Amino acid sequence: MEAYVSLQSPRNEKLREVNPRENANWFSIFTLSWLNSLIKKGAKAPLQENDTWPLPTHDTAATLHAKFEKHWEVEKDKPTPKLHVALWHTFKGQIIWGLSLYIIYAGIMLLQPIMIQSTLQYLAEDPVVHTSLHILNGYVLATLLTLLSFISVTIIDFAQYCNTHTGCNAKSIVIDMVFMKTLKLSGYAKQEMSTGEVVTMASVDAERVFMGFTFGYWTIVGPLMLLATYIMIGNQLGVVVGVTGGGIMLIFLIMGFVSGRKVGEVRRKLLGVQANRVKLTNEILQGIRVVKLYAWEVSLQEQLASIRNEELRLLKLYQTRRTFNTVVLFIAPVVSLAVCLLVFVALGNDLTVPIAFTALAYVNIARSPCMVFSTAVMMTSEMVASCQRVSKFLCADEVKALGAAEGPAQVNISHASFSWDAPTAVSKLPALTLKNINFQLEPGSLTIVVGPVGSGKSSLV
Repeated sequence: MEAYVSLQSPRNEKLREVNPRENANWFSIFTLSWLNSLIKKGAKAPLQENDTWPLPTHDTAATLHAKFEKHWEVEKDKPTPKLHVALWHTFKGQIIWGLSLYIIYAGIMLLQPIMIQSTLQYLAEDPVVHTSLHILNGYVLATLLTLLSFISVTIIDFAQYCNTHTGCNAKSIVIDMVFMKTLKLSGYAKQEMSTGEVVTMASVDAERVFMGFTFGYWTIVGPLMLLATYIMIGNQLGVVVGVTGGGIMLIFLIMGFVSGRKVGEVRRKLLGVQANRVKLTNEILQGIRVVKLYAWEVSLQEQLASIRNEELRLLKLYQTRRTFNTVVLFIAPVVSLAVCLLVFVALGNDLTVPIAFTALAYVNIARSPCMVFSTAVMMTSEMVASCQRVSKFLCADEVKALGAAEGPAQVNISHASFSWDAPTAVSKLPALTLKNINFQLEPGSLTIVVGPVGSGKSSLV
């Protein structure tokens, strides 16, 4: 195992190795077969960094930044700029394409119970064979059912790949924008936020944006898929059965939605506590000499332990509510199926094998969107909260870019006083940091600033 990795200058773009994803055809992209060469190489020996390809051009930070920047500039002209709106305009085509794939997947999944019902009707011992699809060949029915299963799995895998790809790009944009903004923050803006908050935005908030793009589609597709499922159940077993089962599922979904929102609120509180912990830890490490000099170890240890205990309490509450969500929505399809069959029998109908297995197939379809729905609501809520936090950071006061002045380089200051620049929202002028400064810098000279702690050396520089 190598202990160090050498850092090299960026390669010439003309000599850049091409990622096979850039030249892959639609079939290779749809089936992910452009990864076959890498998978074969990994099967023979452990993969090394040099075995992988560089990022495709459209996935590089420079390309994504240029694509996002024009939409963010438009958003900054509004009274309240919103990062998630700019991300929507940046990835509008990819989001609509991913949503379309999910809808196609849902439509194919809803055809499978009809195929199962027709197959069971064909296998029944009735003298006259009759199926819902009017197909009287069992081999054709079995082949169609197999094809539908294969196509649905392929589409949902490709849709998940597309959504994950979009989420990675959005995460890269958030990290890039936070980094660029950090380089341009004014001194006054730096006083209003801590290092922990900036680190949290570049790591945790960026990850929340990624997860929101990955699961957010289910907040739309899930309810639509469940609605279509119980409409089909009502068509097969009767309107009363469909409405009753749909009502039971709606109650569980409302519980999941409310619980998911509460989980998101706990998560936001947890992010704030984690930011405070990172801030305090950095301050302790940076001022460890002062801490040792004044024997503040016990006091700071207790303060850090208090923050950590609060973080653990919120983590426990977060995991408890999340587990409750998972369990409730896991049993929801089972309870709904039981109620549907009870109502169907109570209405005086005969429960046959095709009807029972068809209802079971429909409820199994409802299991996936039902289980993912609460997670999708939670992730979407967290993504919006993270985007609001990053938007506020990106709108913070920054140093104005000054053009380079022509002529001999010389600095001459006489009887000058300075203060940190305040944003326009602050009406009160800040106190003077430097007073009655006199100095002169000549081109090519070496100047050293010396003074006690707090005298303004950093402010002068």
